[in-house]
Amino acid sequence: MPDKNGATIMQRYILWFSVMSGALVAGCSEASNSATEAAPSTTDDATSTGAPTTAGPTGESTETGAAPTSSGGEELGQCDPWLQDCPEGHKCMAFAPEGEGAFTGTKCTPVAANPGSLGDPCKVEDGWWSGVDDCDHGLACWDVDPADNSGQCVALCRGSEDDHGCPGSDDVCVFWVPGVAHVCLQGCDPLLQDCAEGQGCLPNWANGGQDFVCQAEYSAEEGQVFDPCEFTNACDPGLLCWGPGSALECEQDAIGCCLPFCDLKDPQCTGEGAVCTSFYEAAGSEPLPQFEDVGICVLPG
Repeated sequence: MPDKNGATIMQRYILWFSVMSGALVAGCSEASNSATEAAPSTTDDATSTGAPTTAGPTGESTETGAAPTSSGGEELGQCDPWLQDCPEGHKCMAFAPEGEGAFTGTKCTPVAANPGSLGDPCKVEDGWWSGVDDCDHGLACWDVDPADNSGQCVALCRGSEDDHGCPGSDDVCVFWVPGVAHVCLQGCDPLLQDCAEGQGCLPNWANGGQDFVCQAEYSAEEGQVFDPCEFTNACDPGLLCWGPGSALECEQDAIGCCLPFCDLKDPQCTGEGAVCTSFYEAAGSEPLPQFEDVGICVLPG
């Protein structure tokens, strides 16, 4: 719906992760054989190393694109997603030129005549990249199914880059492309997998996996433990797309492999030789107190 190991990940995965104006362009890094490599970042340096993840657009290019026009031909120009400084009847949305692998800018797009409210089903026009949907002002169509461009209206982050928030007390403001795309997703516990049906509780790679948010799950008939995967939410709830070298049962030439979360207080892993290892040790970051028991079943590093 960006990372390292010598390759830019944004070009590989399109329309699979929930996103501002459609399915988030997401990606995995080249497969890592070590679960101790650093997790991807969401900075303009889209070359961090790490296990396959859905980092979302990390600002590989955060420049605004060409000035859009309204349906009547009026030039509306670029806009500020924090200020929502578009003309009346329009909202400031992230977009990308068709064929791009990530959001590249913002533009004013018309608010639908009968717009959807928070939590309502929605549709995007043309594709995730268009920035045009039928959600109300301050909302964006998220968790988009690329088969029919349908999703759910969620809130855009409010405030400013330095002082931001969400209308829901349990929501997390996720910075997919700083300065371009910021959206509120429900926070969750990966050990409880306490998201709605059809969603998984997965790392918020936009801040290095410091917290977890509910994301649409697109595994279909696949996505079971040790199945190959190519993006974070291609595994069943309770599993995470990780480097295939972290489990003997994985296809070693795959992009990624579905591995289970585990509880460090009650470590249980089924893979041969697998050990319940701190998720944050594996991701190369420090845990928040409420997530210090979150682990992932991997081979010892």
